[in-house]
Amino acid sequence: MKSIYVVLDNLLTKEDDWETHFSSILHGYIESNGLTDCEVTQYTDWSLIKTLFEKKMIEPNSMFIFPNAWTPATTYIKHWSEVNQIPIKSVGFWSVGCFNGTDTSFRPLNDRNWRKVYERANFRCLDKSFFISEYFKEQFRIYVSKMVFPSRLKVTSFPLDYLPLDLAPYKGNYYKQDIIIFPWQTYSTLQEQFVYDFIRVFKGIQVIFAQEHEPLTRDQLLNQISKAKVAFLPYTSPSMGKEIYECFLLDTIPLVPDIEGLRDLVPDAFRYPPEWTGSILNYCQYAPDLIEKIKNLIYNYDAYQTLIRECQDHLHDAYFNSTQPINEIFDLIKRN
Repeated sequence: MKSIYVVLDNLLTKEDDWETHFSSILHGYIESNGLTDCEVTQYTDWSLIKTLFEKKMIEPNSMFIFPNAWTPATTYIKHWSEVNQIPIKSVGFWSVGCFNGTDTSFRPLNDRNWRKVYERANFRCLDKSFFISEYFKEQFRIYVSKMVFPSRLKVTSFPLDYLPLDLAPYKGNYYKQDIIIFPWQTYSTLQEQFVYDFIRVFKGIQVIFAQEHEPLTRDQLLNQISKAKVAFLPYTSPSMGKEIYECFLLDTIPLVPDIEGLRDLVPDAFRYPPEWTGSILNYCQYAPDLIEKIKNLIYNYDAYQTLIRECQDHLHDAYFNSTQPINEIFDLIKRN
């Protein structure tokens, strides 16, 4: 029996995160391909894995998958593997981390070196590290891995096959309305100023500030996005693009700044120069241009239908399907 362990970190993973679906995707692949010699188990309690190692219940060369490679579980499990003399195989998906120096959630306030060492340790514990784009892989190579084990760095799609089915109940429930939504759970003071200015300026276009009173549930948020024609996403750094993909799947135009790391996800028609929202002074200067851009997308929404569908197909085929990572994982499993 070939054992596959999916290891989640409850400190990093929310209930609706894509990582929670990966075990189901693996089960589906194994069942559809008749791989009766493979077994998938998901763990959030790492102490149970430690006990399995100590009792010699982990088979040699078992596969450990870390949907979020930023977790310290990578080093724990590598340590238990070595002290119990049970070799394993492991892969990790890097969607977040200090290596993306512009990500405000992970960017260090002071010394960055210890975080680089932490990420380097996780990387050294993995046989393969997966990145959704060449941009993120190169960021990681430059700041973390350097020239050590370059073959372990791999650009691959991420397994978000479940999303079209997951969002299907929300699609088509409402007629598209002249709505622009700011859907983020967290936001900066600057971003809040943009949205409140939209509320002041737009006439005949409704502005939905998703967190204006209290946070919306995911169900409420998806219902609101499905009504809107445009979602305003003023990123200050690249992301893996899950929010962007969700908008396209709900036939909503994601409006994002034209920054490296997003250009391959969103066509030029749905991007704006990043300096427009770089500061409140910049916004004061470029607000007429941004507002005109939004009006064009909303009032000419029907003209963008073909482009929206093309984006749905492009993002699925190039970035959000499980074919590439599952092939990588099972190729590694087959190696003795």
